[in-house]
Amino acid sequence: MPWLGLVNRALFDINEPAWGGWSGRFTRGNVADFWSRHADIRPDEERFAPFYSYREASDVWTDPVDGKTYEGDFVPVWRFRQAMYADFQARMDWCVKPYSEANHHPIAAADGDSSDAIVRISTYPGRELAFGASASSDPDGDRLEFRWWIYQEAGTYPGRVLVHGESGPTASLSVPTGARDHQIHLILEVRDDHPEVRLTDYRRIVLDVSSREPWSESPQGRGRERPSMLPIPRP
Repeated sequence: MPWLGLVNRALFDINEPAWGGWSGRFTRGNVADFWSRHADIRPDEERFAPFYSYREASDVWTDPVDGKTYEGDFVPVWRFRQAMYADFQARMDWCVKPYSEANHHPIAAADGDSSDAIVRISTYPGRELAFGASASSDPDGDRLEFRWWIYQEAGTYPGRVLVHGESGPTASLSVPTGARDHQIHLILEVRDDHPEVRLTDYRRIVLDVSSREPWSESPQGRGRERPSMLPIPRP
């Protein structure tokens, strides 16, 4: 399971375990003596105690299929499992079918950027941001569905952030006034409408909210603006 995060580079960052992804989500800092659940490993751990590691972190998530709300350390994985199972099914098809008979992942493009880079935007409270995914595509020509959502546990802002247009190719949000010096994570999901198995591609947009707006901008200059996409450098 820990290596599943590497499947989605546009969603998961190996250097940020607290951001979450298909491998689950982990604590922001090291935790002392987080013991293994496997009894045969415990003696080895005790030899090196105290030791420090990242442990699982919990999410709260409502399953859109059954409407039930779940909380716990496994929930960061459960929220992505429908997409994970579909991915596995498609990969099995790739083993036995020609390209033309199998489904392939759509390509999520954030404001025209179709790379796998995670996007970071420096912004400030009260700013209205617009995002676009209209350049997204599908190699099989399937119709695309869009979903924009805030991954609250991955960020540090505890309040609610309202996303407008969450089911369309364009979306917008207003950075809350209480989000100063906090981080907000916006997730874009692009899913194809293939009749046999539906596949998903992602983009993560990280909003770093500063304590105040830049001196170069006046209050009269505020408005609806499209953010500059700055990809995180990869090691």
